Amino acid sequence: MAVAAQNPLWEFGIRGGKKAWGVDEDYRVREIYLLRALPWSAALAKGVLTTRLDFSTGHLEADGDEGAILAMGLDLVWQSAEGEVEIEGGFRPTVLDEHVFGSDDYGGFQQFTSHLGIALKIAPFMCSYRYQHTSNAGIYDSNDGLNLHLFGIGYRF
Repeated sequence: MAVAAQNPLWEFGIRGGKKAWGVDEDYRVREIYLLRALPWSAALAKGVLTTRLDFSTGHLEADGDEGAILAMGLDLVWQSAEGEVEIEGGFRPTVLDEHVFGSDDYGGFQQFTSHLGIALKIAPFMCSYRYQHTSNAGIYDSNDGLNLHLFGIGYRF
């Protein structure tokens, strides 16, 4: 059964974080993001399952090496009935303009990013955490993979 989304259509925000594990270098990432609610949703017993587009661009830094990140994809979001809590998962094709950071080599510019996260509504803001994995899914010989902890704050409108 389709239902109308309870949230505003847009969210704009910033995220930042550090490496989680699995790589040699000490990474720092900063990004801006834009989320766009999509019309597909379904009512569940304890909330609503919704969909959205997820765009981000950012800056990745490790061991004196720096690069830009650009990603766009889809999220699947469970929202509590009151709209105060969201649990999200998503997948985004990703482009890195630099693929070597110190001793870590991501193989090339084309990557894929997946994430799981949680967000809390403090109207009209959303405070979020996500665990994010980026790798090239084996399309290049080198595939170190990058795992990040990201914290964010966004404004809904």
